[in-house]
Amino acid sequence: MKAPIIESTSYRMRPFTDSDVSLWHVWDLDPEVQAHLPEPQNEPRTREAQLEYIRACDAEADGYYWSIETTDGVTIGTVALTDIDKHHRVAELGIVIGDKHCWGKGVATEVITTIVQYAFSDLGIARINAEAEADNVGIHKALAAADFSQDGLFKSA
Repeated sequence: MKAPIIESTSYRMRPFTDSDVSLWHVWDLDPEVQAHLPEPQNEPRTREAQLEYIRACDAEADGYYWSIETTDGVTIGTVALTDIDKHHRVAELGIVIGDKHCWGKGVATEVITTIVQYAFSDLGIARINAEAEADNVGIHKALAAADFSQDGLFKSA
């Protein structure tokens, strides 16, 4: 689904655009950014593969995907609501603050709070789940500040 533009006090969440590809490539290959994602290291993607990903996100029937911009138009990350189940009123939240200069400055808290409010008020969602790596202290703080509570832990292999 094509995501609507959503604004918070300091950030603008807008649908992905082709111009996002260059930044994503940098973030996909940055080991510090990758260390905090709940999936294995990304393999380098070509520009064409990244563009295909944008098209797939836009075409997805049960998800919204946004790029996060500062008020002066600098793209600093991405956020998504996926696996939206309107019958059971649940969704999954994912966020990446790819610009490391923005880490620890409350960006994730403000963006998560804004997206959760949108999901509850506009989409009728009642429960949002988020996965986070155990050592990602920043996202744990942001989720707690946005009133998420921990339901459980996955065991490591």
